[in-house]
Amino acid sequence: MRELKLLTGKTVLVSTPEATVRGIVESATRAFITLAAAESLDGPNPVSITGFVLIPVPKVSYVQVTT
Repeated sequence: MRELKLLTGKTVLVSTPEATVRGIVESATRAFITLAAAESLDGPNPVSITGFVLIPVPKVSYVQVTT
């Protein structure tokens, strides 16, 4: 996904059928989006995720750039 590489360094929301995660795009390839400083947004309060989050690109429903 060439367009995802353009989001490197930006804060985004990534939604999949299993979860919604907010984080900073560290890198993106055809296979995975890697997020740093990520938070899970599935519950009533955001939960910080330690380390990096790898999200398979085929599972991504949408990506939204946040400020």
